[in-house]
Amino acid sequence: MDAIDPAALDPIRLDLLQQFMTVTTWADDDAAGAAAMLAICDWNVELALTRYFDEGPIRPASIPVSPSQARRGAPGAPRIATPPAPPPDIAPRIPEDLPPRTLGASSLIARVLASVVLFPLSLVSRVAYAGYSLASLIFPFLPRLTGLYPANLGAARATRRSVNPRDTAARFIREFEESVGGYSAGEDVSSSTGVVIPPFFEGGYTSALDTAKRDLRFLLVVLQSDQHDDTLRFNRDVLCDSSVLRIFKEHNFLVWGGNVRESEAYQVANALSCTRYPFLALIAFSPASASHPASMTIHARLQGLLTPPALAAHINTVLARHEPVLSRVRAQRAEQDLAREIRAQQDSAYEASLAADREREQLRAEQEQRERERIEELERIENERLSAEARVATYRAWRAHVLREQMPPATTTARVARISIRLTSGERVVARFREDQSVDDVYAYIDCYVLLTDSTDATAAPPSSPPSGYTHTYTFNLVSPYPRAVLSPDATKLIRDERVLWPNGNLIVEDIEAYDEDEPATTS
Repeated sequence: MDAIDPAALDPIRLDLLQQFMTVTTWADDDAAGAAAMLAICDWNVELALTRYFDEGPIRPASIPVSPSQARRGAPGAPRIATPPAPPPDIAPRIPEDLPPRTLGASSLIARVLASVVLFPLSLVSRVAYAGYSLASLIFPFLPRLTGLYPANLGAARATRRSVNPRDTAARFIREFEESVGGYSAGEDVSSSTGVVIPPFFEGGYTSALDTAKRDLRFLLVVLQSDQHDDTLRFNRDVLCDSSVLRIFKEHNFLVWGGNVRESEAYQVANALSCTRYPFLALIAFSPASASHPASMTIHARLQGLLTPPALAAHINTVLARHEPVLSRVRAQRAEQDLAREIRAQQDSAYEASLAADREREQLRAEQEQRERERIEELERIENERLSAEARVATYRAWRAHVLREQMPPATTTARVARISIRLTSGERVVARFREDQSVDDVYAYIDCYVLLTDSTDATAAPPSSPPSGYTHTYTFNLVSPYPRAVLSPDATKLIRDERVLWPNGNLIVEDIEAYDEDEPATTS
């Protein structure tokens, strides 16, 4: 094989080459060697990886070894491709029975015509079969000489029926138990009393083959014929021998049995090239190599009557040769499963960490949002408070200016009311009001008392009007002590019309917060 130039590869093969070199950590300066190994494996990356880890790098003799690749040592040192070994004896698969098809009118007519035409041949075949069966009964040695057993011929001539493989296997196991008078093997073969039968698989041959491949177990196929003289003795003395059963148990064998009178067992017998009964085939998984892909292969065929030591010796020989291979494959699968589990745990931990981070980020965002809303609410309340205080201050400044103009001067000769008012601080003031002023003016006087008595505020420019849309509310009540009566801040009620104010009055200022609402009060 000529050296392959990686630069001349198409994009698809170049991508395969990069994948192979990445997984195997192949030296970058030896890309031609990696391409040659992929070419030997027909550019099958999985097969090339399997061969690389099983056998090391492989290259044709025409491609030189690079220094970096040669320095890898004996385990990974390249070797010259050897001629392919003979292909293994691959265990055949038996197609499952298909459900019966419904024939149409034309198919039914053709079938009737074929039956009419083939009736003479069928009649001759039946007569020949009956004659051979009679001769086999008279001369028992005849089937052994010819290799043709009447049961096999009957199975071959029988019409295939769609039968559940589990039912067929269960029937075989039941007939096996009845013939040897035994029962299925328990946990401890050595301590069992009576005849113990092998642990037969309850299912079809194909299902048993797939199970053995999946679980990396040895599969022992047992084929029998009712017409064979050695069947009963082989079942009772060989298959049910304690040493054979112990091998099955210690090495976790999968045993599948069938009678060739059944369609499935007959197909298995033909596929396994069975010529004598009883027949045993030992099948196990073989990993991929330079000459063949991974497959279930036949490692031993045993035909005819055997003794228990001979059968055990044959099985032990196969175990000694192939058990290390299965152990290595099991170890590789265990490593792969462990790596897969570790990756799954890492992915799960990573997803959990991401979820925790997302949850923390969400909580942080929610807390920040709540904090922003709280600050905004506080700012809103503060702004409303400042705005309300500003509006109150503007109103009081305007009202104080109006009161200064309404209050009678000290030199007036008009009728005025003199009202003594005790403030909440305990201070008592005496104010004079014109008779045409309202009770609300008395409230405004107390509300604006600080502004009215401040000489500096009198010179400031007052507001021209009260705040737009503002309604002022007093935070105190004016109470007449005797008889006790609470005056309402009525702007329509004049002072001269209020008996407790005209011409003289005595009032007390009480805060509304301290006022006991439960105590009845008279409002004038």
